[in-house]
Amino acid sequence: MPRPRQYPRIKKGKMIAATKDGAPDDKADRLLANSYMSKHVVAKPEYWSKLLHMLYGRGRLRKYAGAVEDIVDKFSFLMLAKDQIVAYENTLNHEKRFLIKYFAYTYVFMTKSLLDSLAVFLNEIYELGFSGGEIDLKKGKYLEAVRRADPELVKVVDDKRKWLDYVVKYRDSLIHKHGLYIGAIPDVPENMTDPVEIDKFILGEHHYMPSDPDILEDDIIAGKETEFIKVTCLVDEWLTESFGLFDIVLRTFAMRFELASAQQS
Repeated sequence: MPRPRQYPRIKKGKMIAATKDGAPDDKADRLLANSYMSKHVVAKPEYWSKLLHMLYGRGRLRKYAGAVEDIVDKFSFLMLAKDQIVAYENTLNHEKRFLIKYFAYTYVFMTKSLLDSLAVFLNEIYELGFSGGEIDLKKGKYLEAVRRADPELVKVVDDKRKWLDYVVKYRDSLIHKHGLYIGAIPDVPENMTDPVEIDKFILGEHHYMPSDPDILEDDIIAGKETEFIKVTCLVDEWLTESFGLFDIVLRTFAMRFELASAQQS
């Protein structure tokens, strides 16, 4: 019997060469080619081709390619987590609760990670000079600096203020507290007495999480009443909000910095 191949714990070597030189051809999309997002894209926004030429052409703006790739990756991870949640909701898998909870947690963390990456990107392109924890779409001093550089973009951020607070509260509950209840809230019919049928009924129910992120699993176990939102509805709403920021940041970059890119090419 052949011995299994042994892989070294630490491997040294040169990274795969990934050139950013040369304008991309019309059929190549280096942002989406290696992204989960590509399978969902039906039509690209009008600024997308400009963005590709700015990032992968010969101008000075190609230095931002890595940052934009990271933003695209993180947004695509939201789509991946959402697809997994929807897929497991449509099964009778006994492990679905744990899997949906895992991907819901992932969704919350990745949403905040995307927001942070967008904030870092704005800090870089406008050369605002903030660092570390100062770079945050919720921090007043940072946001005022962005407002001076791009007032139209900050209007979009202002419109999403409640949602941004919501994301941070959910993230903080998962990191700093005992966690959120994520599971079915079954209303088993009184005439259903067969344990097998009851189990199957509960498995077929959709999963919910508290609308108020301050309501923890311990509170629910203790009998505290609260409102719940279907997990699939929450991820849909958050994906729409996330895309709004994703789109306005990349659109603004493509439109406002296009001239500078052309002059440097």
